[in-house]
Amino acid sequence: MISYKIYFIRHGLTEGNEEGRYIGSTDLPLSGEGKEALHKLQAECEYPDVQKVYTSPLQRCLDTAEMLYPDRMIHIVSNLREYDFGRFEGKSIEELKSDPDFVRWAQGGMKMVPEGAEDMKTFIARCGEGLDEVVADMMKNHVREAAVVTHGGVMMNLLSMFGYPKREPLYWTVENGHGYTALLNAQLWQRDHIFEVFDPLPYQRDDFSEPMGYGIFDVEADGSPNE
Repeated sequence: MISYKIYFIRHGLTEGNEEGRYIGSTDLPLSGEGKEALHKLQAECEYPDVQKVYTSPLQRCLDTAEMLYPDRMIHIVSNLREYDFGRFEGKSIEELKSDPDFVRWAQGGMKMVPEGAEDMKTFIARCGEGLDEVVADMMKNHVREAAVVTHGGVMMNLLSMFGYPKREPLYWTVENGHGYTALLNAQLWQRDHIFEVFDPLPYQRDDFSEPMGYGIFDVEADGSPNE
């Protein structure tokens, strides 16, 4: 059976991240601190080698992809861009904490749609379409290992929707420059749209332990791994 590895990587830090702002559709580059942090991760850890890199069209992801994989082909996938927070975009929690709409949105698990924001169901569906584009291109062009450089919200939803073990989106939260390894079997993907989630990224250079992956057939019905 043909299998593929996809390395999901969250972009590096931006000034908006550093200031604790809701930066979704806002197109910011990596900050100086963000570049330094990625250089440090590259020096201390190891990002896997890949044949191709797929990325969100936003500059922070393009910057990250070019830093981590300067010699690899980059394929921009529009549907992998981050959620648009509407009128909350660019603002911090401190600025929004007295806004009744923000309080209702935050307490309601982001289920309501802020003014001017993207509908969450539309966002989730868009993320899935973006991954479909990646996988179809990998299969068509015989790309067995690829990196997907995208955003925290996109990663959380993709891993929650399609990944095993089954977890809520917030479980898959990662720091900037970090991510997860996914193993995708062509037959299972085409039939069930699922993949296995393995080691966190980047890899520690001195870590020679076995992968932490959970076999798709070794997962309980509630999504918890068999021990």
